[in-house]
Amino acid sequence: MSMAIAHFAFGAAMTTLVITFLVPDVRYPRTLLLLGGGWAMIPDFHWVSPVAKAQLRAVHQTSLWTDLFWFHRTLDRVDPTDSKTVSAMFLALFMLATVLAEHRSYRVPDAVESTYDAYLDTDSSE
Repeated sequence: MSMAIAHFAFGAAMTTLVITFLVPDVRYPRTLLLLGGGWAMIPDFHWVSPVAKAQLRAVHQTSLWTDLFWFHRTLDRVDPTDSKTVSAMFLALFMLATVLAEHRSYRVPDAVESTYDAYLDTDSSE
């Protein structure tokens, strides 16, 4: 099983990339990426659940449906030892995704840049 922070970081990173490249005009993108990280952790709810712990744990360990939560089951199988290295790699992926998202959101579209440059050229000739 991967550590909880690995699931959160992977889910948040994937949500960040989806928001950045597929739906860039979405409202509240940072809130959505936090929800994406939380979504990836839902199968681990059995650790803190006040009821039905055994049933939730069984679903967590056996159901293929847990891969709907940002490949939760697959990540648990890839990292069965709770490796800190894997968690650190997913945190690095999350940081990289955040940098890509920030770079993309602050980039000026070509049409705006060419219009601005044209305005500066006409302004300097007067």
